[in-house]
Amino acid sequence: MGIAVIHGSSRKNGNTDQLARLLVEGFEADHIYLADYRIEPIVDYRHSEKRPYPDDDYRNVLERVLAQDVLVFTTPIYWYGPSGLTKTFIDRWSQSLRENKEPFLAALRAKSAWVLAVGDDEPHLKGIPLIQQFQHIFGYTGTNYAGYIIGKGNKPGDIVQDTVALAAVEAVRQQWTLERRTLT
Repeated sequence: MGIAVIHGSSRKNGNTDQLARLLVEGFEADHIYLADYRIEPIVDYRHSEKRPYPDDDYRNVLERVLAQDVLVFTTPIYWYGPSGLTKTFIDRWSQSLRENKEPFLAALRAKSAWVLAVGDDEPHLKGIPLIQQFQHIFGYTGTNYAGYIIGKGNKPGDIVQDTVALAAVEAVRQQWTLERRTLT
């Protein structure tokens, strides 16, 4: 079971990063830090002459994501939604839908996806719109929505004080361990 961890924070070693690393420790995981790549915003060509899409890192990042079985989207909760880095990456899926819709959707249908989000101001309540957004995204693409973990934290390191989030991480890890044993 390969895991793509799509890090949407602009800060490495922050709370979402720490929570994700705890989640995938001991599993085969490709950590993809969106902040390390140049992914241009989507340009909507649906109703105009077809033009080339930006020559940036999007296709390489997408290839790495689609090479794994499980997708873990990690993002801070920014203004009740995902980070701009995360949103820009997902917005570019419109490009993949336009270029190669059926193979792209078939690849996503073969995946399971998780969402890890961390916020400070009542994240278990105010993070729900973010989770719902991902549920709709996965519903549209046919991706198996496996679940989410919302943590509470602000300063780097705060997440290790969130015993509820840590317990949820451990529950998922146990589930993955059982699945891995079943596959072997």
